Amino acid sequence: MASCPKCGSQVVNGANFCPACGSPIGAAPSPAAIPLSQPSVQEQVSTAAPGGITSNVAAMLTYLPVCFIGLVCAILFAFILEPYKKDRFIRFHAWQSLALHVAYIVFWIGWMIFSAVLTAITPKLAFITVPVSMLVGLGTLVLVVILMLKAYGNELYKLPVLGDWAEKRADR
Repeated sequence: MASCPKCGSQVVNGANFCPACGSPIGAAPSPAAIPLSQPSVQEQVSTAAPGGITSNVAAMLTYLPVCFIGLVCAILFAFILEPYKKDRFIRFHAWQSLALHVAYIVFWIGWMIFSAVLTAITPKLAFITVPVSMLVGLGTLVLVVILMLKAYGNELYKLPVLGDWAEKRADR
């Protein structure tokens, strides 16, 4: 007599179901039907960068727009943190993020001076400069989210002028 693989009770030979628990009784799976084992946690971790963060996540972090955290991450990944500053993919995105942050800060300072002068000349122009400021901020946020998604997808997406500059710096 055979036994049920689920509950262990005795089953009559040739029965399709266990009389005690009702689970199906079948032939043992062939070796070809047994799936290959998944990689262990240790094997999965070894595919990450030596510091523990994969290169696509580190590249994505360089673009974080929250209170210049991306600027700090870009500086850390491009110049300071040892396992990451050797990865060309991370360096490219760090340099492009640095260039984008600097360009945005310079543009924003210039825009604030320009809008302050226009508002001082005619206060009615504040109704134009405020919506334009909001659109510029929203457009920058959309651009940064797109760059984050491209970096996370392991894509080397270059901005028109800043990307070429960043690529030269990353190759050094």
